[in-house]
Amino acid sequence: MSRQQTSAVVSIVLVVGLLGLVAAAMLTLGGPRLMSEPVSAVPDWSAQAVLNMGAPINTAWDEGELSFADDGTMVLTSARQDLAVAPGDPKDLYIATFNASTGTWNTPVNMGLPVNAAPATDVDPLRKGDDREPWITPDGNTIYFKSDRLATSSPMNINDIFVTRKVNGQWTTPELMPAPISTDAGNEHCPMLLRDGRTLCFASQREGGFGSFDIWCSEQQADGRWSEAVNAGPQINSAGSEFHFMEDPAGRWVYYSSSRPGGKGGVDIWASRHLGRNTWGPAVNLGPLVNTVGADMCPAVGPGGKTLTWFGGARKDSLGASDIYFTSQRNIDRVLSANGTP
Repeated sequence: MSRQQTSAVVSIVLVVGLLGLVAAAMLTLGGPRLMSEPVSAVPDWSAQAVLNMGAPINTAWDEGELSFADDGTMVLTSARQDLAVAPGDPKDLYIATFNASTGTWNTPVNMGLPVNAAPATDVDPLRKGDDREPWITPDGNTIYFKSDRLATSSPMNINDIFVTRKVNGQWTTPELMPAPISTDAGNEHCPMLLRDGRTLCFASQREGGFGSFDIWCSEQQADGRWSEAVNAGPQINSAGSEFHFMEDPAGRWVYYSSSRPGGKGGVDIWASRHLGRNTWGPAVNLGPLVNTVGADMCPAVGPGGKTLTWFGGARKDSLGASDIYFTSQRNIDRVLSANGTP
C-alpha cells in the first residue's frame, strides 16, 4: 500500500462515524473506489487493530501528546527541528486543522512565538524551550500546556502549566497558571479540563501523593480562582507515576498513563470509570493491543469518542523514534467489557 493510500485509510478510520463527513466516502481505500460507493462498503477496520497515523502528522522526529477539539482540530507536540522556533528547541506545540473537503488533517503548523518559547539557557540552564502536552478545549478556543519557560534552578522548578486563548483568530501570549496549580516543588505537567469545563486535572510531584507523579484536580470557583488541588486517590494513583489524564466526551471514562505494577511495559495506558466528583473506578490496563514492552503514553480520545489515540516507539512501522497511533473505540470497549466494566 502506498503512503497516499495509507494516509487515506488513516483519515477514514478517524473520520467515519466521528464527524459524519461525506467526503470520507470518496477517499481511496486500498485501491480505486467509485465515488458513489457508500461508506458502508468500507471494510471493518476494527479488525486492523492499531494503525500508525502516518504523514503529515508523524515525521522522522518524535510526535505525540495530542488532543482534539470537537471540530477535529488537533494540537500535538513534535521534536522536529526543521520547523522549530529556535535551533536546539527540544519540543514545540503544533496545530493541525481538519479539512472537511478532503476528509484529512492539514499539515501541522508550528504555533510559533509567543505560544512556543525559544531556549533561554542564558537566563537559567533549565529553560530549554520545552513546550509540550497541549490540551485544547472542546470549542477549540483555549489550550493548556506545560512549559519550562519560567523554570528556575533555585528554587528548583522544572515545569509549570500555562494557558493561551484564541482571541480574534490569534493565540494570546501564554499566562502562567499560578498556585495552587503550578508550584515550585510539583513540576506540574499534562493539564486537562474535565467535561464539566471547570475541573482542571494535572500531574504533580507535590507532597501528599501516592508515588512520584500523581493526578491532582482543582475546581475553578465562581470568582475565577482555583481551589486547592485534591489528589485523585488510590484508584487512579499508585506507587509509580501517573500522568496525561484524559476524559471521554461522555464523561464516563478517563484514560491515563501509568508506570504502576501489572503493565506490559515501562509505561502503559490504563482506564478508570468516572463515577462522580473525584470518584473513580479501579484501574484497567488496556492490554496488548495498545500497550507494548516499550512506553505507550498520553492517550487522547478522538472527535466523537470513536477512536483512542496515543504515542509509542516500540512498533515496527514507526516513522520516527515515537509516533502517534490509534485504534477503534470498539476495540477498547471489548477490553473494558472483558474486565467487567462495560
